[in-house]
Amino acid sequence: MTLYKTTITPKSNFTTPLKGDTLFGQICWAIRYTLGEDRLNELLSDYDKKPFLIVSDGFASGYLPKPSMPSHLLGENLELKKENRKKIWLSIEDLQSGNFKNAKTGGEIGYELTKNATIKNSINYLTFTTDDSGKFAPYALVEMKFSKQDIYFLLDDRFKLDELEKALETVAKSGYGKRASIGKGAFEYSAFEKVAIKKSSNAFMTLSPVVIDDENLEEFFYEPFTRFGKHGGGLANTNPFKSPILMADSSSVVVYDEICEKEYLGKAISGHSVNANTVHQGYSILIATEIKNAQ
Repeated sequence: MTLYKTTITPKSNFTTPLKGDTLFGQICWAIRYTLGEDRLNELLSDYDKKPFLIVSDGFASGYLPKPSMPSHLLGENLELKKENRKKIWLSIEDLQSGNFKNAKTGGEIGYELTKNATIKNSINYLTFTTDDSGKFAPYALVEMKFSKQDIYFLLDDRFKLDELEKALETVAKSGYGKRASIGKGAFEYSAFEKVAIKKSSNAFMTLSPVVIDDENLEEFFYEPFTRFGKHGGGLANTNPFKSPILMADSSSVVVYDEICEKEYLGKAISGHSVNANTVHQGYSILIATEIKNAQ
């Protein structure tokens, strides 16, 4: 498989965090609309055995997140917990060599992320009231504004780069996530470039939410992440809700007994929707790292 990277530049506010599993779902819909349903079905035919595409989260351009591990394994000063929590970005070189103490804050690398909540009111458009009782039913719509972000794509040979470009262009123009129909989540992206990284290690970090299915792990460090998914595209008009999925969040770390080569980890997820053909990305790209402070 081949690892690529592109850098996106937001052209509007986002209302959905840029997570790999969500973006994978939108790319699948874009493949359906641009390349045809037969091509999508062909690519998904053995997705449970070998993924044709794995998508990462969005990260501050030029950086990757600090691994989700205890401070003593990161080599941090245990008396500076508040400062350590703000230092979340590492260069890929520091990550792969295990120099976690070089982590920087968003301000230090010039990365900006701001969130603003707008209070909205739920309206029943059949009755033009808030609900059956007519009571006020407010909710908060959170919008995010952020600097350029890198996204990584791991492609199998069956899925061509020009096909990915066509699909991503559709997502970029139509918008990512919630409220795309009113202009949210629009972005531009740079030319794809191949990424050469070290693949051999006994420790690896994930770049998106993942379902761990490897019984050979010696250790596993993670933060839980629950995906409350909804259908998009043509299925959004039926029953849009999917069953919740419990995953390990991005920047989890898996540790093996011996040095090995790994490109990705995880499994395909199915059976979480009334639509039997629905699949969810439970895979994650892996980046090799080193744990120097293990006891």
